[in-house]
Amino acid sequence: MEKPATSKYDRHPFDPDDKSDDNASSTSLDLGNTDSPELKVAWKNRPSFNTDPKYSNDGGKQPPPTYDHDAEDFSVDFDKLGDSVNTMLTKSRSLVTQYENLRSHVLSSEGTVFGQTSMLPGSSGKYDSFSHSWGKGSDAAPTVFQKPAQEFAEQMNPAQEKALQGIGAALELFGEYIALVNHSGQVYAAADRHSLFPPPPANGVTA
Repeated sequence: MEKPATSKYDRHPFDPDDKSDDNASSTSLDLGNTDSPELKVAWKNRPSFNTDPKYSNDGGKQPPPTYDHDAEDFSVDFDKLGDSVNTMLTKSRSLVTQYENLRSHVLSSEGTVFGQTSMLPGSSGKYDSFSHSWGKGSDAAPTVFQKPAQEFAEQMNPAQEKALQGIGAALELFGEYIALVNHSGQVYAAADRHSLFPPPPANGVTA
């Protein structure tokens, strides 16, 4: 009998003759809600700094607050700020595309990816050279890997879904950060448009 192939990456390969875990509990860990968000980038182009910002959750219907003191001197490079927002938007589109591709792949394959449905073709099964797979014969039977694969999937699928949820949540926060940075640019630009020189002194100006 041939010795099984070994791998330095798998220190504990599956042994179909090992029955020590047959009575082990297969109860899944409770990870709570594992739903992952479906994401897209809302902006094709960032809102212009020339557009007045919205200051409240009422859609900007309330006027912005007023202050009776002067601000200290400061400057804003709107070109650099706009370029930074555009750079983050480009990166976010790439990340969202990669996330959605990963999310689609994981959710569509988690029912079979670990071998949960693996079957022996049976004596009457025929090999399909087009699909490079065996067709199931009338005496097809589950492989020895099917049950442990199902038990493994019961633990691993929720963990994978939880990981997707975490990635999606991080990307949502990234999108919120981009929106806040752009909003800050609108606020600075609005302040610049509405800034006024103080009135001249009452006794005139002397050289």
